[in-house]
Amino acid sequence: MRSPRLNDERGMALAMAIFALVVIGALVAGTFFTGQMEQRTGRNSVYAIEAAQAAEAGSPLVLSDWDQFNLNNLPGGDSLILPVQTMASRITYKPTVTRLNPDLFLIRTLGTRTAANGTVLAQRSVGTLVRLMYVTANAKAAVTVSKPIKFNGNAYQLIGNDSVPAGWGTDPTCTTSGDLAGIRSDTTTGATSQDADNIFGNPPEVPYDPTITNDFFNIFGDVTFDELKTSADIVLTDGGPFTGVAPTVTGAIPQRCNLANTMNWGEPRRGAGSISQCYNYFPIIYESGPSLKLTTGRGQGLLLLEGDLEIAGNFEFTGLIVAKGGIKLNGNGNKITGALLSMDVAIDDLNSISGNTTLQFSSCALNKAIQGSAFAEPFSARSWVQLY
Repeated sequence: MRSPRLNDERGMALAMAIFALVVIGALVAGTFFTGQMEQRTGRNSVYAIEAAQAAEAGSPLVLSDWDQFNLNNLPGGDSLILPVQTMASRITYKPTVTRLNPDLFLIRTLGTRTAANGTVLAQRSVGTLVRLMYVTANAKAAVTVSKPIKFNGNAYQLIGNDSVPAGWGTDPTCTTSGDLAGIRSDTTTGATSQDADNIFGNPPEVPYDPTITNDFFNIFGDVTFDELKTSADIVLTDGGPFTGVAPTVTGAIPQRCNLANTMNWGEPRRGAGSISQCYNYFPIIYESGPSLKLTTGRGQGLLLLEGDLEIAGNFEFTGLIVAKGGIKLNGNGNKITGALLSMDVAIDDLNSISGNTTLQFSSCALNKAIQGSAFAEPFSARSWVQLY
């Protein structure tokens, strides 16, 4: 039998080396591929998380600055797409608010992470179900105070008989209820027999009302005074005096109610000469200082004060006024339609009403102001859902 010679096995080392190189190359390529895939997967996960975080930021933003004018007047079933917001470099979110029924809204937010060239790398969408929060108007009189009022002159009027604001009669939702008192007080009202011709209602006055407590001026159903002020559309700090509060419109066509003007408190008038674009604007106005002085102007909505209120002539307001301090109303042409609540006394240690001043109770004015100034809050349970 012939034995193989050694020279017949020449080249095996090269073949084995090539095979080994192929195997090693495959292993290295596989490792690189796996690493690249893991890197891409990790990067995509980061992009997805960034998009999800952006989407989750939309609802708090909308709720913290709830647009009462545009959202509360949104027809049922309609949606309002809000401007795109930038959260960080190449991370944006776009909220859309849809009205489901008179009280419920769905906030959908699309979060997007893009590349430097604008290519979309990841998107996530989150939905939040919210409901409107309304003030419960506890007012049972044109004026409610915790201390007596000093009445001067014979030109003022406190009218508890429910009425529709002048010019609002064409609104089918504006109705009246039963007549209430002209003034209610925790102590004496301050009215004397000679003031009987100036105070009207059923009854004209109610002194020593046990329902008038601190909570009466701070808790309004499910909403507190502090919650209302955090939702204020207009925040004042210097106390005035403010002259010329009046509705204004934007310069651009079509003209809209100018919400950027802090001296625009809506339009309480109707008819010729009124600003129709601001009929449905009922802002929450909050004065954080010790006092607020107003003269010559008009507005509507909810007016909240930490301190005193002084109205010095030719000022009209329709809606609800809550002053934690005292009130001083003097001069001519003052008219408050709705209700005025005054918790305490700080102006000269005395509440006072004088001059040609009219305070008229109106459930219609209160309801319109409450509905128009309502703000939204998420449901306490199951309000949030990831859409995709």
